[in-house]
Amino acid sequence: MPPPTLHSLLEGKRFGLVLSAGYFGFYGHAGFLKGLAGAGLKPHAYAGTSAGGMVAAYAAAGTSVQGIEELVLSQTRANFWDPDPLGAVMNGVAAGHGLTGLLKGERFRRLLESTLPARTFEELPHPLLLVAANLTHGTHDVFTTGELAPRVHATCAYPGLFRAVPLDGNLYWDGGLVEKAPALALHESAIGPELDAILVHFLPSHTRKVVGGPMAYAQGIAAGSAALRRDHFRLQLTVLGQRQVPVYVVVSNLPPVTPTTMERGFDALDQARLSAERALARPPVPFEQAR
Repeated sequence: MPPPTLHSLLEGKRFGLVLSAGYFGFYGHAGFLKGLAGAGLKPHAYAGTSAGGMVAAYAAAGTSVQGIEELVLSQTRANFWDPDPLGAVMNGVAAGHGLTGLLKGERFRRLLESTLPARTFEELPHPLLLVAANLTHGTHDVFTTGELAPRVHATCAYPGLFRAVPLDGNLYWDGGLVEKAPALALHESAIGPELDAILVHFLPSHTRKVVGGPMAYAQGIAAGSAALRRDHFRLQLTVLGQRQVPVYVVVSNLPPVTPTTMERGFDALDQARLSAERALARPPVPFEQAR
């Protein structure tokens, strides 16, 4: 008898969907949701960091898969690009945190506030968990309550690109800085006991294999951080395995998208959809083999 496919293992189950961090990974996660929906699978709960946190928030708020696809594909750089280098320097002197990023983030916040169907976590039709890096206390914070848009903004505030987000007296950066994919956090939250399984859509970090040139320092930091986050995720899987929690990981290697190459998002979305379809049609693949 052949081993069960991932689709058969998830069908009829209350599973939580974890969407990983990934630089401009909004497109990939939207495509993965499209693949799940096409197979008739609907997550019970959502969790995510960075781009994954944003897509998870819209899905948890009840936005249709088509609506999420249209939202991400319709965005242009003008929808979030509000650089203020002089203001960053002045604010850095006055408040001590303005130098954390080039973009003010006001346009991005307005986008969230005008398009998210819910104002608070408590209004969401599906449970949601987000993670952000607390710069004030040097911790990673888990959000499951409170106002939604500021916390989505916090988990998406990519270091150096967006200024740190002030929230409840603390400063926050991108959740992907400390948590690639919060599978363990989801299991340990109040949502965990409701779930039969956890499905993770994992977007590998794009880092240079050879570090050199004028950007060698930044490249080295990025590569080291990516390795640490991947190792942390492996540890999560080990802990969850010891607790006998069914966790399935689908890795999608997609075309990189940046603020200057957003047109690649169409291809990334479609490839992620195909990645979901292929993964669902076969038995689950262990994380280390899912390359």
